[in-house]
Amino acid sequence: MTEQLISYLKYGNHFYGVELTQLKGEYKYYGIALKKKRAQLDIKASFEATAVEKLKDHIPKGKPLVLVINTDSVLTKKVKAKTKETLKLVHMAFPNIKTEDFYYETISQGEHHFVSICRKTYVDDLLNDYTTKNINVIDFTLGNLISTTLIPFISSNYINTSNASISLEDALITNIFTQEVDLESSHDINGLDIKNNLLLSFAAALNLVVKTNVIQSSFSNTKEELNTTFKQKLFASQFLKMGLSTLFVILLINFLFFNHYYNEVNTLKETAQILEASKVKMVSLNEKVQKTEKMVDDVLKSSDSKSSLYVDVIINNLPKSILLKELNYQPLLKKIKEDKAIENFKNQILISGQSNNSIEFSQWVSQLENFKWIQSVNILSFEDTSKSSSSFTIKLNMQDDTED
Repeated sequence: MTEQLISYLKYGNHFYGVELTQLKGEYKYYGIALKKKRAQLDIKASFEATAVEKLKDHIPKGKPLVLVINTDSVLTKKVKAKTKETLKLVHMAFPNIKTEDFYYETISQGEHHFVSICRKTYVDDLLNDYTTKNINVIDFTLGNLISTTLIPFISSNYINTSNASISLEDALITNIFTQEVDLESSHDINGLDIKNNLLLSFAAALNLVVKTNVIQSSFSNTKEELNTTFKQKLFASQFLKMGLSTLFVILLINFLFFNHYYNEVNTLKETAQILEASKVKMVSLNEKVQKTEKMVDDVLKSSDSKSSLYVDVIINNLPKSILLKELNYQPLLKKIKEDKAIENFKNQILISGQSNNSIEFSQWVSQLENFKWIQSVNILSFEDTSKSSSSFTIKLNMQDDTED
């Protein structure tokens, strides 16, 4: 389970293989993308390119690949020997080379062994070129030797690749004939139809999944360096993504908290404004109440408890033929104004109303004049409003009720 998780973090569920070969002296790239779904592999895409830069059109940024170097710079020979030691096999196949100047690989097929070599300078230049173009090569192989990965899945006795014909016998490679293959062919690999020019790139991508160790090489340290470099880049990329994600989450949480408290502050500000407005309104109302109380006090101060008695006496002695419309005790001298004291006529009562009996009206006026607290009665108006009714207004001038 842990190994599967590490594999997923490293490769995802897509695996890429690319073969670099030569056709009539021109470089050619054949690539394939495999998708792993549960325990099944499917071909997601295949592609061809004539320049390394074009590979980025088919391989997503940051994804690793296995490179098959299968150009004229790679030499492959077959030797027969009982030993399987890689270095001895190289010396048997190429006795005159300086092995320290070459990368080499071997596969053993019974008593027969196949050896592929390529100059280090050539391979290193290729790898450096891919690195500068942000193409992540994590492994590479030489010539057609990677085809041995496919042998368990092939039932025929031959394999055609992009530049070779490989003979098989008893699930072993017997010969590798390098040649330009003019006719396109295909092979059934465990139910997948693979064209001959995609066979090696398919085998390279497949080896990332099945991880066979049938190929012995001299460049395991170089592969390890490629893997380490890729892991560092992957870690940096993942760390950056995680860092940005974490930063985003922190900023989001900060924003939510800020927004929450900002809204709370705004609510408090609005509440404070409402309270302040209410306070101002209350102060204003209080001032108005105080002014009203002052006006009432002014009115009340202008008379004492005898005013109630006067009004009561007038009402109780009112004839039935008279209907009062207004009884104004100490009427206002001027209209009431804000911030001004109330001014009124002292010791006066204005009475207006309707009378339908002039005789009883005259008797009532005379009765009023007889009261000791009334100094005089002035009839301000008496007009007929109809044949049976008259309107009147009288003014009672009272004794100064502040005196004993």
